[in-house]
Parts: sequence; C-alpha cells; structure tokens
Amino acid sequence: MQVFPGPRWAALACVIAAGAASALISRAAEAQPARLGAYTGTVKLQGTEVSPKVTYSVTAKVTLPVSQRDKSSVTAEFLAGEAPNSTVTISQWDQSFTEKSADSGGQFNTWSCSLAAPVEVPMTTTGVLTVNLKTQKHAMSVTLLSTKEVAFNCTHSRSGPYKKKMGVALTFGTGAPGAQSETELPFTDAAHLAARYTLMPTAETKKQYGPIVQEWDLQLAR
Repeated sequence: MQVFPGPRWAALACVIAAGAASALISRAAEAQPARLGAYTGTVKLQGTEVSPKVTYSVTAKVTLPVSQRDKSSVTAEFLAGEAPNSTVTISQWDQSFTEKSADSGGQFNTWSCSLAAPVEVPMTTTGVLTVNLKTQKHAMSVTLLSTKEVAFNCTHSRSGPYKKKMGVALTFGTGAPGAQSETELPFTDAAHLAARYTLMPTAETKKQYGPIVQEWDLQLAR
C-alpha cells in the first residue's frame, strides 16, 4: 500500500498506475459485456513497505468484470471506470521515517503516522486477472486508488503531534503490473478462485514494498 501526496508516494503510485494502464491500454475503448459475468469476493492483505517504514492490514471487497471468455481461458481486464469501485476496510496503518540528512541544528528528524481510526474507503479498480482453463492456473495484478482521503494522527520529532489526511493506493496479486504472469497459482474450479500467496519485493517495484501476505476468495458470478 502507498500513501500520497508526497514525492516518494506520489511517484510510486504513478509508477503502479502507469504500469497497469500500459498493460491494459488496448482495452480502453472496448465495452465490457455484462453477460460475461465478473469475479467478486474479498482480498485480505497484511503488508510492509520501506522508506518510509509501513505496516498495514486491510480487507477489500472487489468486483473484477470479465472481458473475454472462451473454451481455453477467462480474462478480466479493465481500466479505472470499467470496474465498480472496490470497498476497502483499513484496520491498521502505521508508518515512520527518519530524515537522511540533518537539519540546521544537526538533528536527524523523525516522523510517524498512525491510522486515526479503522475506516472504510471506496477505491477505483484497475487490473487484470487471467484464468487458464487448460493449465488450471491463474495470475492477477490489481491496483486500487482511494477516492477520498484517510485521517491519520502523526508526530514529528521537532514540531510534535499533528493531524493529516492523505489518499492511499494499494496493489495486490501474483506480481507487479505487467509482471503478474511470472507467477501462476493453481485452482480446481475456475468459478471459485481461492489462494494464499505472499508477494515478495521485486525489481519491478524497486523493492519498495513487500512482503505482502495475501488471501483472496473470488466467485465467478453472471
């Protein structure tokens, strides 16, 4: 999960969103027929990040509309606006950071922020889910961007406590956007995808986040 605004967080959110958009741009002008159905369900995540140091726990309710379906595969591929907003409950969010350079007084300032209270946040949904019916394996990468800011209680080592509101971004699946097919997970029923998978830091994400412990349970509904 990422927080923005802020130079590092804004940049990382843009990289994730741009990667997802690039992988999906061929579908931007195509309508998604409702008759193909959608994968709906929950995704539970517990993850960490570095620089700033972050620990979080969330549960997301998602709907991933199917864009293509035949005898060999089922694909859900969508840009923001082509899928319903996800509903994400954030139960934990703690982050901290120590400045890399000293201030004018020679002090290395630190700051930390914690979620003011558990909160439910609507998020736009961008991503891709591929279900290979021949190999009985699936791969996925989904990016969520909040449509409203979240309240945090923060403390700065020099100026003391303060309150702040920030947007959040979240990514999950078998890999980073555009690299999700490098890992495919098995399934026994294409209409019910359930898995537990830990997404480790990767070169695609410049090892800025992970590991992310994930558990999803998705049902194919028409």
